[in-house]
Amino acid sequence: MNRRATLGMSIAELVMARIGHAVAALCLLFVLPILPFLAVAGAVSALLRPETDRPGPSYRPVWTDERA
Repeated sequence: MNRRATLGMSIAELVMARIGHAVAALCLLFVLPILPFLAVAGAVSALLRPETDRPGPSYRPVWTDERA
């Protein structure tokens, strides 16, 4: 049975689908092994980051002025 006739795709569409599968496989092959290291690095960075003192706002709204 002709596969192109069954799927209703042209040769160019089949080639593009194969290229897409190859690109996805390469992404999984190269990116997936790096993800655990990135996750650990992010967690360690979040834990070791010093907490900055957040000062209050430096302005005072007019309605809080007691002299008025």
